Formats: sequence, structure tokens, C-alpha cells
Amino acid sequence: MVTEEIADQSDMETFQFTGHRGPFCKLLLINLFLTVITLGIYRFWAKTNVRRFIWSNIRFMGDPLEYTGKASELLLGFLIVIAILFPLGLVYNLIQFLVPPDYFYLHVGLEVLYYLVLFALIQVGFYRAWRYRMSRTTWRGIRLGLDGSTWTFLKISVGWTVLTILTLGIAFPWMAVELWRYQITHTRVGTTVTSFNGMGRDMLPSWLIVMAPMWAIIIGFGSYFLFFFDAAALDVAAANGDQQSTKVVLVNLFAPWVFLLTGFAYLITLIAWFWFNLDLARYQISGMSLGEATIISRLPFGRLLAFAALAICVFAVPAGIFGMLFTFEPGTGGKEFIVILIAAMFATFILLPIAWTLIFTFELVKQLFITATITNPAALGKVMQSAAETQKTGEGLADALDIGGL
Repeated sequence: MVTEEIADQSDMETFQFTGHRGPFCKLLLINLFLTVITLGIYRFWAKTNVRRFIWSNIRFMGDPLEYTGKASELLLGFLIVIAILFPLGLVYNLIQFLVPPDYFYLHVGLEVLYYLVLFALIQVGFYRAWRYRMSRTTWRGIRLGLDGSTWTFLKISVGWTVLTILTLGIAFPWMAVELWRYQITHTRVGTTVTSFNGMGRDMLPSWLIVMAPMWAIIIGFGSYFLFFFDAAALDVAAANGDQQSTKVVLVNLFAPWVFLLTGFAYLITLIAWFWFNLDLARYQISGMSLGEATIISRLPFGRLLAFAALAICVFAVPAGIFGMLFTFEPGTGGKEFIVILIAAMFATFILLPIAWTLIFTFELVKQLFITATITNPAALGKVMQSAAETQKTGEGLADALDIGGL
């Protein structure tokens, strides 16, 4: 057992992030090169290198975190899960080809069952990924960890997902808070278990700001198609040369406004969704405590929104390249068409993720820690090392299903 004495000093009350984009960009480019020439195999080493960089630049009470995970563990976990997902994919193909078209309800039932299994695997993947990262994180030689049951987490997730669907999305804040509560109340630093003090109802006002424009989009489009858009009537009017029919006039009058207002509502929904997630993160972090020590988060909305907008602007590059493809007539272009197509795919699936990580993800991690403050640090005077077993393999489900981020 290891005991760490933590001094009660005011200059140690704030988290620190010491990383810089220059070295991080260099690391991402090296990872990209090695991943491409190894046909993707290096991705597990790339992810490990990124985590070591991020972890080593996060300082808590003056000392950095350390990531002790290995790329071989991620690779092994990935291979194990692929061995599970491959037969599952075969089952889905068998459903498509072997179930006769006349058996509609059987076909739908089997597909629903397939997606329910996939949903369950995603939830298990999230929890197992969190457990792996915690078990591979140390601070001053003290290991973090995650207890609890994966299956209990799955049951909570399924129950709240069903309730969220039945309430047309209203219950989502409760689901987010309760899943976080289970994760945090089973997370430990050494032998000290963290706790969370928060309620889903506190996040309802922020969530309603998201739902208002979302429902405006649904009602707007629904009203347009239900009351004004009648394809059969328009076809008859056009065939008769009647451009002054009530249907045609209403469509021509309302269509531009419907699409304009819907586009505006969609933009507001995206910004509100961004705000909600930051507000939720602040709430989740500020509700955490480690013993008698508590954390306060002040994640900045404006700054992170600006960086997200900057990162999104990069999407204009592949969009422009893809636009060039439409300048070719069908069956023409030859080598030029292929070169532009490859460039568009490269920009979309390789350069864009790097740009997003370098611009937005880096800033998010930085702000996450430099705007967080721990109060009553003296309460962490004794943090004992835990002898609990660590997970032997990496985030197989998370890697195979491409979930979980860093």
C-alpha cells in the first residue's frame, strides 16, 4: 500500500494542461503516415501515443497523470471482439437472404432483435472502454480504477433509453445523469471512491432549449407535407396546365418559407445541442467529489463554439473536392476523375479527423482542465493504492464499433 501526503497549497488547487499544438500536430502526422503504410494496423499504437501525450500533459496537484496502456492490449481486445462481430454480421446477412419477403413481420422482428443486440454491445463497449482507461491511468503511482457491473450499466442504459423513447425525448437528461452517476460512483482513485451529487431535472431546462427547435423542424415539415404538399394533385394540375390551382399557389407560397425556417431551426438545434453538452459536462464535473474534496468546472461556451466552428470550416475542403466530381459528364474524366475521387476520400476520412482532433478536441481537453478547480485539497491527504485486478485486454468493443473517442 502506498500513501501520498498532499500539501494544502493554494497554487495546487487548479488543474493544469501543459500541452502545445505544435508537438501534438507532429505526433498526429507521424501516426497518420505509419497508419497508412501499415494499412491501418498502426492505429492501436497511434491511439496509445495520443493518450500518452494527453495524459502526460494533464497535471493534478502539480503532478502529471500517466497512461500505462499498451497498444498490444488494444489490438488483442479488437481481435477478440471482431471474432464476435463477424458471426453477428453473418446472421444479419442470413436474415436478408433467407427470410422470404412474404414474412414481413418475421423479417422486421429479426432485424429489430439484431439492432437491439448491437445497441447492447455499444453500451457494453462504452463501459468497458471507461474501465480500461481508468485502470491504465496513474497519478503519483496511484492507480485509478472502475468497479461495478457491466450488465448493471447495460440494464440502466436500456431502461432509460426505453423511457426516453416513450417520453419523446423528455427523459434524456435523466438518462445522461444516471448513467454518469453509475460510472462515477464506481470510479476510484486508489482506495478512495468518487461520488456524484446531481439530479436529471437540473438539466431539463437546457434540454428543452434543444428540443424546442427540434420540434419546430418536425412540426414545420409535417405541416407542410400534411396540409399543403399533395403530389397527386400537383401532377394533375400540371398535366392540365393549371398553374393557378389552390394547391400550386399554396406550395409556391409556403415552400420557400418552410425550408428557410427549417434550415434556421436546424442551425439553432446544432448550437443548442452544443450548449447542452457543455452544460451537461460542467454539471457532471461540478457534481463530482473525491472524499470531501469537490471539483468545480467552468467550461467556456463561446471559446469552444468558435473552435468547433473553425474545425467545421475545414469540411469545406472535401466538400469542394467532391463538388469537382460533378463537373464531369457520366462516363468521362478517366484518370482525372479517379484522382479527384481518391483525394476527396483522403480528405474526408483521414485529414478531417486530424483537423478536428488538432483544432477542437485539443482545445476541449485543454479547457476541460484549465477551467476546473478542486476545492478542499487537504481532504486528499491520504489516497491509498488499490490492489484490485486490472483489465487484461483493451477496448475491443469500443475499437471495433469506433466509439469512445480518446
